[in-house]
Amino acid sequence: MATEAVPAARATRESGNQTRMALFNAATELFLEHGDSVSIAQICTAAGAHPNQVTYYYGSKEKLFVEVACAAVLRAGKRAEVDAADADTVGDYTKKLVGSLLGSGAPSVELFVEAMMMTGRRGELRDLISETLRTLHSSGETALLRTLIRTGWQLRAGIDVESKAFWSAIFGLVIQKTATGESFGYSLEEAVAVIFATLQIPDAVLNSSME
Repeated sequence: MATEAVPAARATRESGNQTRMALFNAATELFLEHGDSVSIAQICTAAGAHPNQVTYYYGSKEKLFVEVACAAVLRAGKRAEVDAADADTVGDYTKKLVGSLLGSGAPSVELFVEAMMMTGRRGELRDLISETLRTLHSSGETALLRTLIRTGWQLRAGIDVESKAFWSAIFGLVIQKTATGESFGYSLEEAVAVIFATLQIPDAVLNSSME
């Protein structure tokens, strides 16, 4: 009997993992399109699951939302690095990086901003946000600032501080873009200029080759 229980337990775990992933994927699609106004019922209908399974696998809709948002912004960050990888100059690299985060990556960044606001009311979710921010900042150090350092640019502050400044500027621009919609006052060039001003990158560095 014990031998028969092993495959049954494995099948139960696999089924549970599939349900958990189905909920996560459905929630990702819905949250990115509609934000946190999406109901548990909508998520479960899309995932082919039951409402109590959201509580069982994630604890609450809010925790599922934060997990989705954290994963989404990390994907957006990696996508931006890929989009900027073929840049010839530091300025072009930064423009493509920012363009990706404010363009195709903007819904994911916006979702993460919503999640950060949510944790102000749900302190138990802060660890997820904090860990994601640490990952974003670490990635920023590698992807952007170390590239700038190779040009001989002298940082105003520690590389970790500059990386935080970059992401803070991105979050601020996305909040403005979300709030103002079609009347968002920044072109891509102006948004990039905000980043340049925040990091105080001189023209000589921006024109430096990436090679």
